Amino acid sequence: MNLVDRRYQLIDFGMGRKLESLAGYVVDRPSPAAVGTVVRNPARWKHADATYNAEQRVWAYRQSWPAGLTIDCGAFGMPIRPTPYGHIGLFPEQQQNWCWLGKYGENDGNRLGEAKAALNLFAYTGASTIALARAGYAVAHVDAAKPNVQAARLAADTNDLGGATIRYLVDDAAKFAAREVRRQRKYQTILMDPPAYGHSPRGKAWRLERDLWPLLDDCLKLLDEKSFRLLITGHSPEVGHQEILQFLRQTEFLKPFQGSSRLIIEAGRSQLTDEEGRSLDAGFFVRVQMP
Repeated sequence: MNLVDRRYQLIDFGMGRKLESLAGYVVDRPSPAAVGTVVRNPARWKHADATYNAEQRVWAYRQSWPAGLTIDCGAFGMPIRPTPYGHIGLFPEQQQNWCWLGKYGENDGNRLGEAKAALNLFAYTGASTIALARAGYAVAHVDAAKPNVQAARLAADTNDLGGATIRYLVDDAAKFAAREVRRQRKYQTILMDPPAYGHSPRGKAWRLERDLWPLLDDCLKLLDEKSFRLLITGHSPEVGHQEILQFLRQTEFLKPFQGSSRLIIEAGRSQLTDEEGRSLDAGFFVRVQMP
């Protein structure tokens, strides 16, 4: 184990798994996108420090998980930890989106100099929230899982952002957005990383192909028409960037901006690149901005 390089690196993937370096700590865990591909460097896998067994939902350790392990994400660092579901508290494929959020943060906000507002739904452990806070946003961080919100607080403290304007909200994303519509709130940036399926703490089922569209309708009502950014990411066999773009282009919100040179839309598939340059699919992204 070598903790000199604090970044994330995909080492290898194949046979439904991926081998990753987390600041030098090597992890072997499942990856559905790697099904049907072949491992290139079998010898490297023998030296994994931690391996996750999805059937038993347990981690096996050759070396203990380092205390305070943090990944260098460029403009900020993210503390990471193993979860019972095989996650690590970070989705490294979001790197380009973190850069995008920070890059355009300085250009938006209202014309009266008030604080820029961002709404982060399904916000997980807060990497995007940290990117937004660093760009000067007042952020509403919304996630239904209390441990995720607690992890986001830790991430802010790790980055000396304990005093930043971040509202940490343990709440259902769709219900929160609907309440914000009734309150007539406005945001310059809204982002979400919804799951393909899941359940709220109260047991309500979430299905992306059914529930994304009314949520997007509410989010469009919350965007500041003068200057806005919208970011949607996810993993789903039923819904991808093409379906989302088709939906957005038919909305009353975007119709007035169609054909405008100010409206910028980027969409596609996120990728992680291993040490040999192979790409591993990491879900869809849709970025819409009106600077």
